[in-house]
Amino acid sequence: MRSNRLMVTTMALAMAGSLSITACSSQKEAARQAADQLANTATATGQAALAPAVTPVIDLLRKGESEVKGGNIMAAVATMGGFKALWAKAAPVIQPLAGDKWSAINGAANTVLSTFDKGATPDAAAAGSAITGLIGPLSALIGQ
Repeated sequence: MRSNRLMVTTMALAMAGSLSITACSSQKEAARQAADQLANTATATGQAALAPAVTPVIDLLRKGESEVKGGNIMAAVATMGGFKALWAKAAPVIQPLAGDKWSAINGAANTVLSTFDKGATPDAAAAGSAITGLIGPLSALIGQ
């Protein structure tokens, strides 16, 4: 009789432990899903906040790129003359939201600035490389 009670008690404890582990596992999974959803929302919110700052920069870069590809370096230099002022407004918005990508973005922006500095006459390869070097990371930042 005592061994039956012991066996029933042992089985009851084993089942309770199993249910507890299952519940704990379910809670962990729910917490993980909530964290993933929060991260996705934060990413979408960050991208939405970045778009108004990044889009005009990308538009200017694409116009300059088109002019370079069309063989009109002087038009590209004139277009990119507006980059410095535009970047001065966009960079403070982009930097805190870019995270670990900021260093590469800032480096590429500095390359654009030095390539199209006042009085500069870059060759097509340098101009195109500088422009595409910044279009890529900025586009990736806003999910384009």
